[in-house]
Amino acid sequence: MKKYILFFFLLIALQSCYYPVRKDYGVYSKSLVFSKNKKWLINNIRTGVESHHREMMSKEVMQLFQSLSNGNTYDLKTAKAENLIQNSIPFEPEIEDLEILKDNSDFNFLVNIYTMRVRNTLDRASGELDSYKKNETFAMMDIYDIKTMKKIYSLKASSEFSLEKGEKANIFTPTSEMMTMKNFRSLLRSVKKNAVKTEE
Repeated sequence: MKKYILFFFLLIALQSCYYPVRKDYGVYSKSLVFSKNKKWLINNIRTGVESHHREMMSKEVMQLFQSLSNGNTYDLKTAKAENLIQNSIPFEPEIEDLEILKDNSDFNFLVNIYTMRVRNTLDRASGELDSYKKNETFAMMDIYDIKTMKKIYSLKASSEFSLEKGEKANIFTPTSEMMTMKNFRSLLRSVKKNAVKTEE
């Protein structure tokens, strides 16, 4: 009986710390087309998470795009090591940056991912709060067609969690780091769910 009571309180605690992830594709399609012979370049992920989470992000995005592209995906470090590209690539590339990629590589698509912690006042909170506190984060994925030098995909995954004055922060209160990782994985799930594979 004690186990059931403990489980019940645990469920209530977890439910009170639930927060949804909102997705916004802007004017772009939800679907990405993965053609058999198209090459993808994953830029370095720009994020403020700790190094072990950054490594997880890099590994997970590479695994997903490798599987969807039939192994035709490279990260920036590998592409540089194999002399496939020479320069670093900005996170908001201008036409000139894409033109350099187009003229000096055979990549078809560029993937830029970045995350941001908008607010993280709950990260340092514990016990009963003396004021309103909130964590708010988002992750973005922008994809460019290098040959046409245009953005073809954009997805923003965002989440927030707040507590009012007098409420209690506890071990189940989500940190901005946890929320960032949840947003990031939501990006990947959306790509996988809506991917279109072709033989062309």
